[in-house]
Amino acid sequence: MKHILSILKISVISIFIIALASCEDLPPTSYTAEYAVEGYLFVNQPIKNIVISRSLPTTDTFKFENSIVKDATVEISGGGETFLLTYRPTSIGGEYYLPDTTKRIKEKTLYELHVTTKDGRILTGKTMTPQQIQWVADKEPKSVYQYPSDTLNLPSDNDSLVFSWTKAEGLTEYLISLQSLDTLEYGKYLNPPTTELNRRMVRFYDQPENPQYRETTLYGLLQANTSTVVWNAFRWFGKTQLTVYAADDNFNRWSKSRWTGNQYDPNLGSIVGGVGVFASASVATKTLFLLKNVR
Repeated sequence: MKHILSILKISVISIFIIALASCEDLPPTSYTAEYAVEGYLFVNQPIKNIVISRSLPTTDTFKFENSIVKDATVEISGGGETFLLTYRPTSIGGEYYLPDTTKRIKEKTLYELHVTTKDGRILTGKTMTPQQIQWVADKEPKSVYQYPSDTLNLPSDNDSLVFSWTKAEGLTEYLISLQSLDTLEYGKYLNPPTTELNRRMVRFYDQPENPQYRETTLYGLLQANTSTVVWNAFRWFGKTQLTVYAADDNFNRWSKSRWTGNQYDPNLGSIVGGVGVFASASVATKTLFLLKNVR
């Protein structure tokens, strides 16, 4: 009997302790948001596309539009001027921009970003804009290219495939992109127009299950100011935009971070007080048309 009472006593004490512990160890409800900035300045262009966002609690259903910060004070200063930016919604969430589009980003100028959130958080960044680049007159990309029926047997001295741009002082690396501007229409850009639809290149190494397969823009890095047309860089025929970026270190580091995966590396960011990037570049761009190969 004493043995049973002892067991009961121990059981009651154990239950009491467990109940007490469970009352003390309630799930945490406090949450401190992390703020992020993604902002790019382009030489000779207006100030726009400055995106401020914040992380959301894991207890909330994630919606990108809910992460956009709409009520921050965002200022950019440079060249002896300070600009107070305005928020506006966009198709991808929202951005801060300067309504006065006559104000353009200057080359070789230090710009500083200062963001103050409603809860008092301060985020800053700075970038030195590169020198403006442009296409070399006799080496500008052509307006129309014919995709070859056989990319393995091309003439080795085809100079018409080479394009060049002017160097930017102090830079040894350039970012290049190819973006399909219309993955649906093809024939309407021909002369005379037709109803022919666009189509994607089909290659043996394609991985349709990979999310990057659906990307319409391909990026690469070059350590020279000249290049040849690389046929495998194209994913779609038709209307395409070729862009070369003479970018600052912030831009290049962030690009590499984006390419190497979806895990943020603080060593590759450029925002103090938060995460993300504030960077700049000068660009040379060309809209071209890629004719279909013969099937």
